[in-house]
Amino acid sequence: MVELLVIGGVLGALFLLAGVAVAVLAVLKLVFWLVFLPIRLVFWLLFLPFRLLFKLVFLPFLLLKWLLLGVVGLALAPLAVVALVVGGLALVATLIVPLLPLIFVAFAVWALVHLLRRPAVV
Repeated sequence: MVELLVIGGVLGALFLLAGVAVAVLAVLKLVFWLVFLPIRLVFWLLFLPFRLLFKLVFLPFLLLKWLLLGVVGLALAPLAVVALVVGGLALVATLIVPLLPLIFVAFAVWALVHLLRRPAVV
């Protein structure tokens, strides 16, 4: 019994050490982010005209990519609908098949009740 307390204490200390390590790494990341922020901003401003130029040059290719993706999406949409319908039917079958014995028992009870029911006297 005592060994469980010792193991629990050791595990608790390890979890505490891991938590402290995560906190230290988070603070270290924040410090590095703040130290390198001015350098990142300078490079961002320095390369901004080049990025805008490249985006302007490659805009027709981006539009062509969107057009092709739209055409492929429209071509594959019926296949996706069929896949969804088949998946839905498989889901319904998966949910109903385990209930088949219960449905059979209910039908048997219903059949017996209607079989043994006397006809009404007129």
